[in-house]
Amino acid sequence: MKIKCKKCGDIIKGDGKGSYIVCKCKAIAIDETEYYVRVNGNFEDYEILEPIATKEVSKDNELKLYDVVNWCNHEWYVIKIENEAVTLMLKNIIGTCAYSENSNDFARSNCIKILNDFLEKLNLDDLIVMKTNYDEDKFTNTLIRMPTLREIEKMPMNIRSCSKNFWTMTASYGASEDCDDASMFFVTTGGYLSSNGVNYTYGVRPVVKIKKEKCN
Repeated sequence: MKIKCKKCGDIIKGDGKGSYIVCKCKAIAIDETEYYVRVNGNFEDYEILEPIATKEVSKDNELKLYDVVNWCNHEWYVIKIENEAVTLMLKNIIGTCAYSENSNDFARSNCIKILNDFLEKLNLDDLIVMKTNYDEDKFTNTLIRMPTLREIEKMPMNIRSCSKNFWTMTASYGASEDCDDASMFFVTTGGYLSSNGVNYTYGVRPVVKIKKEKCN
C-alpha cells in the first residue's frame, strides 16, 4: 500500500515485511505484512495512492465472513452476510473524538458527525438502512454506524485490531442520579475489548450495509 502525507507531502509505501515506515513529519505511518496492513494516523491526514491488493471475489465464489472487499475506494471486512446484502466494517479509523459529554447514548455521541461526514463520500445508492440494537432496549435506524459490543465479540482478534483504539456503540456503565461516570466499551489497537469514560478520545470505525452485488 502506498500513501501520501497531506501535512509534509512525503510518500511512503509498506514493504510487506512488517517494517514500521514513517513519513518525514511523523504524522502517518505504515506497518504492512502479507497478512495485514495498518495505517497509523488520522484519516484526513493522508491520501491513498496505491490501495491494498485485495483478494477478488469472483461470481463463481461465494463471499465468506471476514473477506476483504473494495467499495468506494476503501478496504472493508465482511462482518455479516445475508441473502441480498452484506454488512461491512472499515479496516481503518476515519477520525477520533471524545464519545460525548457524560452521556453513553449513541444518539448523543460526538462520533455521529464524523460518521456523517464520511457518509457524504460514499455511494448512497448502494447503502441499506440498518436497524441496530446497540444497548439493551435502544435501537437506531441508520445508513452508517459503529460496531456493537456483540459484533466485536464474534470477530477474530486480527479483524478487531486497528491502528488506534476505537469506540463501540455499546455502553459499559451508565450515568444516573447516583453516578456521574458514563463509560463505553472500546477496542484496543491489539483487538482487546475494554471500557473507559466518555470523555476519553478514541477512533471511529464505520460499519455499513450494502447490496451484495456491489461487492468486488
